[in-house]
Amino acid sequence: MRRFIVIAVCMAAATGANAHDWYEYKIDPVTKFKCCGGTDCRAIPQSSVQSRVDGGYTYLPDGFNIPQDRVQESPDGQYHICENNYVITNQPYLRCFFAPRAKVSLLPR
Repeated sequence: MRRFIVIAVCMAAATGANAHDWYEYKIDPVTKFKCCGGTDCRAIPQSSVQSRVDGGYTYLPDGFNIPQDRVQESPDGQYHICENNYVITNQPYLRCFFAPRAKVSLLPR
């Protein structure tokens, strides 16, 4: 039984790693912190993101105002967010944000 559990855990870890492979080595261009700690990153619907005039974005569910210099190019044409919660307050904080290439390339630098 113990052997079965170990195999099941290894298989689950391998499956989850494949889904997050491209996040693994990404870092936030401003904070220089790693984007993903395992389950911190995910694709988000375009409807949850609002473009701002200054080239940044607002992630509506959490009210994150994401400045242009923290926006990275998404490899799959979708929006992605990496976030976590502070331990003491349980409030969410932004780790990384990714936007589709067309949206990123239109931003003034």
